[in-house]
Amino acid sequence: MMNFLIFGKYITKKIPIFLVITVFLLSGGCQRPGEPRLRFGAFWGSPIGMEFKEPSNLGKHSYGFTLNESNGMVYTCKGGFIDIAHVREAADRTAYLRKITYKNVIQGKKNFSFHVIEPSKYWVMLSYPKNWDDYSFEEKEAIAEEVSISFGQYLAHTSLIWHEILTWYGFATAGIFPDTISAFSWEDPYSDILGIHLAAQALRDPRQQYDEAMTELLFQKLQELEVQPAIVAQKAAKKIKGQWYTGGFYFLVDMKRRNLDVGMDDYNITPWLVPGICPDTKPLSLPLPGMKLICEYGFNFEVEIEPRVLEKNKIYHSINLAGNERIRPQIDFPAIMAFIDKQENGSAVSVVVK
Repeated sequence: MMNFLIFGKYITKKIPIFLVITVFLLSGGCQRPGEPRLRFGAFWGSPIGMEFKEPSNLGKHSYGFTLNESNGMVYTCKGGFIDIAHVREAADRTAYLRKITYKNVIQGKKNFSFHVIEPSKYWVMLSYPKNWDDYSFEEKEAIAEEVSISFGQYLAHTSLIWHEILTWYGFATAGIFPDTISAFSWEDPYSDILGIHLAAQALRDPRQQYDEAMTELLFQKLQELEVQPAIVAQKAAKKIKGQWYTGGFYFLVDMKRRNLDVGMDDYNITPWLVPGICPDTKPLSLPLPGMKLICEYGFNFEVEIEPRVLEKNKIYHSINLAGNERIRPQIDFPAIMAFIDKQENGSAVSVVVK
């Protein structure tokens, strides 16, 4: 009884803050014009813990603010837990970064930068095919249309890994409470890569606009992954409670296992399946965004990240990076992930530099 009373006092104090954050994020927060909007993850979706959704009640996808979109956690036999908010945000990051890349490629820019939700600044150094100037505008337009989608996928995946890294080191997305609790949670990497793949399909769909295509594709993909009713998702969560995590209310959650699979070992991201749910079902891995198409057209590029967060010093110290340097994802992400794995599991991961 005493524990319940203490919890009651705690949640009474926190709910007003939670509501302020809710209004702030739903209104777009500090979102810059045209940028994808921040969405609540499943832990943020409810002040009392994870929010499970019926697969038939996810509403319509919308890049901009809407009341018709519903987010939360679902469970699939082949993809494990999927955080719908993560799927949507990953897709919208891809669409946004595809647009940024297309604009700069058409203009022939060799250097450009962008922000996406977090305050960090991304820098892209781009080299073009040797005969690029000999192409007609129509040819350039057709090539830019195609390769910018692959660029968008790669940059979105990079930004999402960076987001998880930042939150592990204590970054507060809403500017109030550190998101360390949910960094690299079991469903995040797979939900993100799923959204990135769906966005590419939606952007290539000639029949309908992006939002409509995403709504349709999300429904179809969940069916392919054998999505289950909310009651099964709740059952799956109960089975892993105490093993993968403890607690229920967001601020009291203790993550026991973190999913550090961001594709650096085998170029695929494999979901975690809950034992005993959907017996004898194998996980459906998803590949990292491919760069083959970009290389075939003769493009080459480098990406650097300029952290503009308080956690920068901790990150740099952990991999012995000089403070005046930028993060180079191809080189520095494996080192950072190895450090995080060592802290979490006591042994460094074996990673491949992409």
